Amino acid sequence: MRAKQRTLLVLLGLIVLAGAALALLTLANRREEEAASAAEAGTIPLSSFAVEDLTAIQYTWQGQTVSLAYEEGVWTLADDPDYHLDQTKCDTMAAALADLKAKRRLEAPAGEDYGFAAPLLTVTVTAADQTSTFTFGDTNTVTGDIYLQKAGDGAVYTAAAAKAGCFEYGKAELFEPFNPAGITASRLERIEYTLPEGETVRLQAVSVPAEETEGDSAAYTTVWRLADDPDAPLDQEAVDALLSALGGYVTGQITGADPSAYGFDQPLAAVSVSDGEKSYALAYASGADGYYLRVEGDGSVYTVDGTAAAAFVPAEELKS
Repeated sequence: MRAKQRTLLVLLGLIVLAGAALALLTLANRREEEAASAAEAGTIPLSSFAVEDLTAIQYTWQGQTVSLAYEEGVWTLADDPDYHLDQTKCDTMAAALADLKAKRRLEAPAGEDYGFAAPLLTVTVTAADQTSTFTFGDTNTVTGDIYLQKAGDGAVYTAAAAKAGCFEYGKAELFEPFNPAGITASRLERIEYTLPEGETVRLQAVSVPAEETEGDSAAYTTVWRLADDPDAPLDQEAVDALLSALGGYVTGQITGADPSAYGFDQPLAAVSVSDGEKSYALAYASGADGYYLRVEGDGSVYTVDGTAAAAFVPAEELKS
């Protein structure tokens, strides 16, 4: 009996030791992973500030300089505040600068350039009345990290390439597509547009009984009808193209534009729509470089896909 007890005690001790060893190994692995993660992100601080303390970021990439202003949580172009900026891309830039850490610090050998003579990117950030400038050069072909310098510091640092990658946008790439008129196509009740030949096409949304539902009541659905020919069946694809054009997003913006330079002296379609609560007036035109949209009360000209302008067809082409 005692021999069995001793055996059980030995086995229990071995289990405890094995458990302790496993716990130590797990802890060691976790610490190793955390250390590797920290090394990957960088541990040498080059900047540290709260994003809300930011006031400006200016960067030059591929010869184009972009100046961003930040106030009350909103980003604008410093020289073009009406431009519709992608706020998420700007927030990513701010986050990269607010906690910028390098992986390694190098003493640059004489004659070694690291790409700073013709830098990939130069960034100047102002936060809490302090300004810092960073220059990003070549990428290390082995590690994939990028070389950078901080103004006033003669050392060369390496950092994750993503720290520079989030700035690789010109003004056009910083535009955020949106619907400048604020139209929700599913809410529209009336569409009217005039074509260059003078024809005015009028459509009205009407409710008609759908298939019978369970019980005695009938369901209703909304369909579009020509105001001047309400009994004519319409091509649903053509109607959907109209609604898609009106509710779709623009792809670019030219602020302070001269409308005549973009074909609005002779628009492809002068459009008026209503959702029962608000009316919207807009126009589509074509120019040498593409298709454009203007919204009444908005000083910008917007670029659109050609399919949007092509959706406004004569009444006969809307019929099925």
